[in-house]
Amino acid sequence: MSTSDERSRIEQSIRHKARSRVRKKLGFYWHAAVFAMANGAMIAINLQHSPDYHWFVWPLCGWGAALALHGFATFQGSGMSEAMIEAEVQRELAKRGLV
Repeated sequence: MSTSDERSRIEQSIRHKARSRVRKKLGFYWHAAVFAMANGAMIAINLQHSPDYHWFVWPLCGWGAALALHGFATFQGSGMSEAMIEAEVQRELAKRGLV
């Protein structure tokens, strides 16, 4: 394989990973935007129609926890999963005697 072909293959791999990361980040940003709009609406409805009981706290906390997990998976979890995948690839290569 020529150096040019190897470089092209590496660039394609990097581009594929970058595209995947960008999609994950955009998904998180959309989730955060919908979270903010929906919870803002729920807070306004709650305070206007039943200001004595703040029920908006319950969906805010539940959805907020889900958003936090989504954020962790998007910004922290990918590094762990990539490391796990690479370790598994190396184990498989070693098992086949290719390392």
